[in-house]
Amino acid sequence: MKIISRSIEIDPEECIAQARLICTLSKSQTKRPGPFASSTHDEIQFEFRDGGCNEFFRLIQEELAKKRWSVQPAKPTTTMNAAMSDRSHRTGISGIENHLQHQLNVQHQSISGAFQDLNNLMQQAKDMVNISKTIANKIQEQRSDLTSDETIRFRSYLLSLGIDNPVTKESAGSQYHDTNGIMTLSDAFCRINRARGYELISPEDLLNAAVHMEQLNLPVRLRVLSSGIKSFELTNHNEEKDLKEITNQVESAKSMSADQLANLIGIPVIVARERLIAAETNGLLCRDDSIEGLRFYPNLF
Repeated sequence: MKIISRSIEIDPEECIAQARLICTLSKSQTKRPGPFASSTHDEIQFEFRDGGCNEFFRLIQEELAKKRWSVQPAKPTTTMNAAMSDRSHRTGISGIENHLQHQLNVQHQSISGAFQDLNNLMQQAKDMVNISKTIANKIQEQRSDLTSDETIRFRSYLLSLGIDNPVTKESAGSQYHDTNGIMTLSDAFCRINRARGYELISPEDLLNAAVHMEQLNLPVRLRVLSSGIKSFELTNHNEEKDLKEITNQVESAKSMSADQLANLIGIPVIVARERLIAAETNGLLCRDDSIEGLRFYPNLF
């Protein structure tokens, strides 16, 4: 209908009688010419052999009445342009490349944001560490005014926050002396890592360090007990004096088990058992292995 001239005359009686429809065209006054600049014909003839003339006539009349050609097409909106542009970007190899590039950009932004958050967290953690060290130094200076429970509570706060509190000779004290100069490697491993918080050491590191302690003339050395248990022992530890003290403890109590000796002198049960067996080997004690368990008695023979 846009190509045909806008003024059309139709003879409906001739359409009904001969199944023929003739459209007389008049020259358009306001519109630009169609496919041809000029034409010698001013009529269009439609012939219908199997009916349909009336229906075609009705439809063409409706279209002429609507005058669709006079309606200005709506300009595409920004949203439509974006959708068409996005649709064009999504097609073909270029669409795949654009999609991959978009994913890389999103990942880059996510990683950059994560590192920014991490830097902020590290800065805040650094401030917290400085504060904790200041408080720890004050506690160290006023240790005599603080109870052990208060010190333990403060350390638990630091550990719960994951703040590094370096283990030093001053902060750790001489806890190994409280165990009568001997401590198993497993107990030492637990105590060291508990004191270090999150700066943990591995069992291999502890064992390798223990092997070289005696060579470095340190006050602690590695000792392997008769049962194969590895332990730390003070270099000035006197085995003979230690066995004599254990014998005196057994004589005072008439008899003693490894559990009782461990609770009495504050050493691990496995170490207490080793010392009782060592005293028995030296003829200072004798044993009674019954259904009630292993007990040691003074050797009267």
